[in-house]
Amino acid sequence: MHHGFRAALTAGPPSRLHRARLTFTAIWRTLVFLLKVMPMLPSRALNVLIPEPIVTKLRYPTSRGTVEGDLYRPATPGPHPGMVMCLGVIPIDVDHPQIPRLGEALARSGFAALLYWSPAMRDRRLAVDDVADIASAYAHLLEQPEIDPARSGLFGTCVGGSFVLMAAADQRIRGRVQFVGTFAPFSSMWTLAEDVASASRELDGKRIPWEVDQLTRAVYVRTLTEDLPPDEAARLRVVQAEDGIGTDTTYLSDTGKLVASLLKPQTPDGAHSLLHQLPASQQQQLTDMSPITYLSDIRAPLVIISHDRDDTVVPVGESRRMMQALEARPGARYTEFEMFQHADPTKRSLAPLKLAKELGKFASGLYPMFRKSLGS
Repeated sequence: MHHGFRAALTAGPPSRLHRARLTFTAIWRTLVFLLKVMPMLPSRALNVLIPEPIVTKLRYPTSRGTVEGDLYRPATPGPHPGMVMCLGVIPIDVDHPQIPRLGEALARSGFAALLYWSPAMRDRRLAVDDVADIASAYAHLLEQPEIDPARSGLFGTCVGGSFVLMAAADQRIRGRVQFVGTFAPFSSMWTLAEDVASASRELDGKRIPWEVDQLTRAVYVRTLTEDLPPDEAARLRVVQAEDGIGTDTTYLSDTGKLVASLLKPQTPDGAHSLLHQLPASQQQQLTDMSPITYLSDIRAPLVIISHDRDDTVVPVGESRRMMQALEARPGARYTEFEMFQHADPTKRSLAPLKLAKELGKFASGLYPMFRKSLGS
């Protein structure tokens, strides 16, 4: 009788109570993150309720040697869910106030977050080596005693979102990634390059003009010219920055002339043709930096993709194509916003009701990640 009574107490209702507690905790952590990461929202009261995070340096191996990154973690005892966060190419310095704000927001909401910085991305270009390096950073993070590998994952914004998706497919870590979160990623370097070269993008089944953001243009130019002889790359970058590519390309190699043509205005079909005339090695790099080709190797049970509808840096069509490729996959979630200017909520002014609705979408879109980070 006694054992039967105890079994009855620990079956059914306690299990529902446990799930309810996890749900409440996930909601609370989502709200904490929302309040701490959004600069327009009041959050000082949380500083009293939640201890100040601990910030340490974590050294980890990469293709360029051992590097050091900032690890933001809760002050409470672990183990904690871990996260490698890749911010991609951003027009601010690594010591900008928004960076520690993000790290603090993640730590106060329960994550031990390692901020991954790419020298290539800081140089406004994309390099395939970052895929393996992000995976290495994640593998090393999971080895830390304060991290719970069973509740950890990756997150990235802008091109960082694309690279964490590709890193999640790395065979060293793909079985140990519980979630992948992205904001404003591109799905394919091929389609993104065509859009930049043609100054157009697809939206709702139509191709429309696109005023390419200067940051996007800079990354496009520096990435395309990276494999040219240094003198050609430097010259093309300078003339592109000054007044565009002129008619005199006699000083360029055959590949340099192709790249120069891609830096001039093109039609979508013209850009497509030129890209497929690049050397095989350069075409392979475009494919190797296209997350849509990695999706079948991602094992994470939760994949979150989000994008601002009016993003001027990476067209929203990139995330829509990614989601179309994932639509039959359980655990794939997509949210589209109208409150950001490429992940920056401070550059758009919304009416209070509209802002409240968008903040609700933001929290709802991130909630599954916080729930996944609590385990079962």
